[in-house]
Amino acid sequence: MAPVLRIPAPMKVLAFRPRSSPSTSRERLNFPLLAPGAYAGRARFQPKHADRLPEALRAAVGRVVEVAFAGMESTTGPFAGQALFLEWRSDDVFAGFFIPEQDLEFLKDASEPHA
Repeated sequence: MAPVLRIPAPMKVLAFRPRSSPSTSRERLNFPLLAPGAYAGRARFQPKHADRLPEALRAAVGRVVEVAFAGMESTTGPFAGQALFLEWRSDDVFAGFFIPEQDLEFLKDASEPHA
């Protein structure tokens, strides 16, 4: 006979909700959906965990950079469902790294690229 588990206090049972997959729908995007390589605007690089970044990106924290849309991360990638960006016309600040939307704070005056 199996042992019986006796619980002295009342227990609350939480309802099970299956995890939802990260969404890549247009409704939740913070910017218009762009073609890969299109100018996306000016943004301040504000990562939450700067101490975990490579040295090249640590030096860029707080800087305002013109960025281009690079594409959407896959649902299984480290930034699942997020838009990824690259530095516009240069690799001087981000050293070629893709930057997820969670680490960028887009500025309102972002309209046209500077020549």
